[in-house]
Formats: sequence, structure tokens, C-alpha cells
Amino acid sequence: MKSLGSQIKAARQQRHLSQSALARQVGCKQSALSMFESGRNTALNAQVIGKLCAALGLLAPSPAELQAPPEHEAMERTFCPNASCPGNLPVKIGERVVLVPHKHFASAEERHCAWCGEVLERACPECGAPVNEGAFCTHCGTAYFADAPKQADNRRVEASEQLMAWAGANG
Repeated sequence: MKSLGSQIKAARQQRHLSQSALARQVGCKQSALSMFESGRNTALNAQVIGKLCAALGLLAPSPAELQAPPEHEAMERTFCPNASCPGNLPVKIGERVVLVPHKHFASAEERHCAWCGEVLERACPECGAPVNEGAFCTHCGTAYFADAPKQADNRRVEASEQLMAWAGANG
């Protein structure tokens, strides 16, 4: 999995932005942005990281993810079961809209979604298998969101599909 710093660097370069220009745009120093892109995770605070992600069209990590160790061994994949949570991405499959949960790793102590405050799900609601990437449980095939919207804002669907395509090509 690519680090957030390397994802920000790739998105910045894809938009033909210099570090200086992006740093001015979000209100940080170019040197701090350079250090963050190079892997020094403490070079920027959460507020600036959020501004960077917003400026580049990336999904901002939760505070827990920002503090997570590089390896997610002590963390487990979870998802927010709130279908209207902004962390859940709508994607069209044919004419059907499904929600893909935000990639979220949580410690045993973390109980609530950092986006909306809902209690996090730690397993498939149908079979209890561990949460995996994607919209459906790979064990039983159940959609993680039974109440996905019938239609979604086309701009949000398009943006989330582009983000997922970019993450797949760069991850």
C-alpha cells in the first residue's frame, strides 16, 4: 500500500503542480511538504493534510489513520455502516449504485467513525467474516450496505470512481 505522502506526491505531479505552489495553496512550507512526501509523517499536522487531500481530490484519512503505525498489524479493517457517511464512496455497477466503504483500519479501542460518529462494523453483517476491500463480503457475497441509494449524485459517483481507479493504478 502506498504511503499517503507518496499518494499526495503522485496526485500533485499528475496535476502539474510544484511543491511550492501546492504549499502556498494550503498554507504550509514547501520544505514541510517535501519532507511529508518523502515519508516523514510528522512534518505536517492533520489540518494541513486534510487541506492537501481536498486540494488534490483525495479522500482525507481519519485522525486514527494519521496516527496509525506504518504496518496495520495491530489494526483491523472496519467500515462505517452509515450509508450517508461521507467516507463511503458511491460507485455505479451497471444501473445499480453500491457503496464502497472508506478504507479504515481501527485499533481495538476505536469504536466510532471519525467522519460521522457511527459505531464501526468489524465484520460482515451477514456471515461475520472479516471486512475486506470493496463493497461486498468475499466470503458470502453480501453487500456491506443493504440500504445503498437507488440513485446517487452523478458528480460524487464520478469522483469516487476516478479516485478508486487512480488508487488501483497507483496502489
